[in-house]
Amino acid sequence: MDEKNKNDSIQPEQEVPISYSLKLAFIGGLITTLGDAISTYAASLAIDEFLQGTEEQNDKDRKLDERLEAIEKKLDAFQNKME
Repeated sequence: MDEKNKNDSIQPEQEVPISYSLKLAFIGGLITTLGDAISTYAASLAIDEFLQGTEEQNDKDRKLDERLEAIEKKLDAFQNKME
């Protein structure tokens, strides 16, 4: 009888049938997760590009302000000479 109990407890693993809809749902979840990861990466790149563009624009504005100040100083000096 002990042998029968051993045979009953040691059964070959049986494959559990999984419905087609569950397999599709799993695959859809994986694709969705991958899409979310790609979207997050794209958003990160967009933010980096925006910040880089803003930094470049700030540099251009600063250089333009410096040039304007230099022109104003020269104009003031010229006006002082004319007086």
